[in-house]
Amino acid sequence: MTNKNIFVACDVSSQKEILDLLELIHEDISGIKIGLQYITQRSPEEIRELSKFKKPIFYDGKFFDIKNTLVESIKSLKDLNVNYATVHLLNGFDALKAANEAAEKINLRLLGVSILTSFENEDLENLGFNNKVEAQVKKLIKIAMDANLHGVICSPLEIKMIKEIAPRLKCFTPGIRMKDTKDDQKRTMSANEAIKEGSDCLIIGRPITKGDPKENIKNILLSIK
Repeated sequence: MTNKNIFVACDVSSQKEILDLLELIHEDISGIKIGLQYITQRSPEEIRELSKFKKPIFYDGKFFDIKNTLVESIKSLKDLNVNYATVHLLNGFDALKAANEAAEKINLRLLGVSILTSFENEDLENLGFNNKVEAQVKKLIKIAMDANLHGVICSPLEIKMIKEIAPRLKCFTPGIRMKDTKDDQKRTMSANEAIKEGSDCLIIGRPITKGDPKENIKNILLSIK
């Protein structure tokens, strides 16, 4: 395990916050994930400024809409200097295939969101889904594979299943926790466990950013055997 496997989830609001964080840790990570908290408040110029750290940028917009809107939203990322973007797999095959074709034209890699790591079987049932988490993820992964996406966002708990179904898909895994913490993540593993399961890339936010980020990353790397 090297820092090439870690994207830091920059769940911040201000440009100063993200620049201060990345100045501190950019040499210890392989990529930068910017999510809704950041991208809904920052300008295109500010997003492009993150390119100065010379790390891949992962635009976590989780796009979910009708096909035309989805495709045009992907096209709108062309000049932001981002390398990855997320789309919900619930968009369905036709929309995802069209979005992926648009993404390939601008050298953007699409990652499909399966089931959020904050969801368990009961949450899906409350939303009207008949499938349990594993069965629903399996259905969605097959769509991602058929649509030729670069990879998927999944809980570490589903990595082995996904690799059996679609070994070509890269597994980007949030839900990384270094100890038993009570927060909004439910389907979690430690960094060491996720790597052993076959994760291609760890997406880590609070376990890095809360407290001393440099020390936190050091401890994460040391925990991986």
